[in-house]
Amino acid sequence: MAEEIDFVKYKEHGAYHWQNYFGRVFKVNSFLRARYDIVIQLLREGGIKKDSELLEVGCGDGALSALIYKRFSCNLVGLEPSEVGVDFCKQMFAEYKYSGTFKVSKGYSFDYPENHFDYVVLADVIEHLQQPDLMLAEIKRVLKPGGHVVITTPIRISENPEDPMHVQEFFSSELRQLCDKFFGVPVKARYTHPVVWRELYTHGNKKIRSLIRFYCRVMDKIFGTNVFLKAEDNSKWKNFSMQSLLYTKN
Repeated sequence: MAEEIDFVKYKEHGAYHWQNYFGRVFKVNSFLRARYDIVIQLLREGGIKKDSELLEVGCGDGALSALIYKRFSCNLVGLEPSEVGVDFCKQMFAEYKYSGTFKVSKGYSFDYPENHFDYVVLADVIEHLQQPDLMLAEIKRVLKPGGHVVITTPIRISENPEDPMHVQEFFSSELRQLCDKFFGVPVKARYTHPVVWRELYTHGNKKIRSLIRFYCRVMDKIFGTNVFLKAEDNSKWKNFSMQSLLYTKN
């Protein structure tokens, strides 16, 4: 079995997702904020409560976990293969006085019994996995009947992964074919992050890109309108760069 790609960004840049989401207006990343906010929307639509048991798989430096806890005060567990990432999770949660349990977890087996969690979040993780089917099977095992799983990932746009840290990326139909095998038909299927805004935000003339990012940050952080959160139905997925699914375990 091929080894997973070593995610070294935390060693190089620290707990940078916290600054990207919670930082001041000139520091935030509106693209990332929308990635996290769609998870919050789907958890809310899935009926999450204060006493819900939630597992985030691949929690990184804990920034999304922090947002989930801040919004819902649920019983939160985060698993992450990077020891550096887990250290940041514990450090930042202690600094903000949030409550959560974080553990180093490598591979495709969780140290939790069957039917344990009400919610599982797999946010921008499946594209990093050598064997995503094993991960989905394990998520299904620890998820309670009637529990919900949120899965988010970029939409594939080229033959090879656009990001060198990704093992594989998925067209909409490919992701559905993979995930439906384990969870049936999704309750929600969202397509966000319009391609036109993504291109303006990340590519092109540097001066124009800086103006676009400033506009996006101000609209998002100050006025609460994030251009990347615009969503569409299945028929329009080619116009978008991110896909999100909400499933209920039967």
